[in-house]
Amino acid sequence: MVGEIWMLHRVVEHVSNVPEQQELEVTAIWLEQKILEYQRQGYTFVSIDNLPKRGRWVCLTFDDGYRDNYTIAYPLLKRLGVPFTVYVTSGFIDNRSPMWWYPDQQLGMSAEELRLLDLDPLCTIGAHTVSHPKLDTLTKAQQYKEIAESKQWLEQLLGHPIQHFSFPHGAHNDDTLAICRKLGFHTVVQSWGGPLRRGENPYPLPRINMTIK
Repeated sequence: MVGEIWMLHRVVEHVSNVPEQQELEVTAIWLEQKILEYQRQGYTFVSIDNLPKRGRWVCLTFDDGYRDNYTIAYPLLKRLGVPFTVYVTSGFIDNRSPMWWYPDQQLGMSAEELRLLDLDPLCTIGAHTVSHPKLDTLTKAQQYKEIAESKQWLEQLLGHPIQHFSFPHGAHNDDTLAICRKLGFHTVVQSWGGPLRRGENPYPLPRINMTIK
């Protein structure tokens, strides 16, 4: 084994009572304990920008762009010196589009919070479409619009290229991969697949879904 790319979503003080939401939530205490456990085992925490080809490493990634990534996860990871990636659904920023799995809650980061997060070298911002659809249910043109407009919006807001992408729901097909290559993404990640094995350089990269359960 070479390393693991962890998939997370929210970092909260208390996990929800709603089963569908519990799958997306970990507590800050749990996350810190998991990081320290892996460090004791000799793992190094690395950025998606510089994935090693050898050694034991972990890359932290968060999907969607929840505000608690900025208010709770970021201070923890800053204190521990752990790099991380946030894949942002651009429509969720400033709560312009609802996260339908959290009805009547406004959980997205603000544009200013995202800009501040992006200023820290520990953080890498990636794209995660405009509206979080299952890409394999869309036409190629619709997929291109979702992916390209998300990338362009983030680049305009942050002032630099966006080089990484995550599939919402993990859903993709051959058209999705072709679009990602055309748009110049250095890496794309899926929602499953386990650890990255020695000698592999897949496109998309596998991840491990990290939950408290």
